[in-house]
Amino acid sequence: MLVLVTGATGNLGRYLISSLLARGHQVRALARNASLKLPPEILSRLESVVQSSGYDDIAALDCGCAGADAIINAYSGKPELTLEGQLLLLRAAERAGVKRFVASCWTYDWTALQLGQHESYDPFIAFHNHVQLTSEIRPIYIMSGVFAEVFFAVPGHGDFSPQNHGCWDPQRKRLDIWGTGDEPWQWTTERDAAEFAVEVVQRGDAAEGGFWRLCSGVNTLKEIAATYERVRGTKIDVRVMGSVTELGEQAVQARRRGSRNNFWSYIGWFYQLFTVDGTWILETLDNEKLGLRTTTLEEFLQEHPST
Repeated sequence: MLVLVTGATGNLGRYLISSLLARGHQVRALARNASLKLPPEILSRLESVVQSSGYDDIAALDCGCAGADAIINAYSGKPELTLEGQLLLLRAAERAGVKRFVASCWTYDWTALQLGQHESYDPFIAFHNHVQLTSEIRPIYIMSGVFAEVFFAVPGHGDFSPQNHGCWDPQRKRLDIWGTGDEPWQWTTERDAAEFAVEVVQRGDAAEGGFWRLCSGVNTLKEIAATYERVRGTKIDVRVMGSVTELGEQAVQARRRGSRNNFWSYIGWFYQLFTVDGTWILETLDNEKLGLRTTTLEEFLQEHPST
């Protein structure tokens, strides 16, 4: 297949390109500065590179989609990209007759959420609803929990540290726990997320779209702390911050102090809350349908010594 990867120069985009090439697919990259950000050994293996001035560059979107068999969208989680940018990409896919479309998702399960319940997931819900109403394309949505790179605040990959109301402080080697610490956290590495997407998009039923719930692993925070100590030989400072009820109160108060157009200032509290209270847990995993080997927590920690 000829597969268009959008957001090709990002962390996930690079893994997608490598995974597609490893399976013998042709890859076309659409990005703003692919020639500067992708290494020469990858650029030389691409079918082509489409230069884009931004998510609303219609000519670039049409050029990227023309003749493609499938699209995997790896835009970042900014609301304007998730909703506006992704809709423009979908319309270009319609014009080009592309039926296999992996939406930018890689989230927890938002299918039961209401608009306004979690601001950073609102664009996913809105996109899904609008596509159902207006398009014959049936996107693939991959729900994979939290990225391990984000959870552990790997430099250049996002930051779920306490300064953003997350759990793991990489400088102090400290883990903040709300609840009992026995609640399951579903997590996925960026490399595994790319493997999932490529495996799904090349299936015979890919044009039927739908939801896939896949992850690298499931661990409690207590298990994560114990594994870290075992792999690194470093004692973790585990702090129990309060109950799930108290976390909910903290989250609501932070939202009241903030504003929706700056939701990043408080949304970390809700990422923690909806994980530990089970609001968006991936109830039934589809890993067995793909049969892919996933990264263990031990392997991830060994591969990322900066965490």
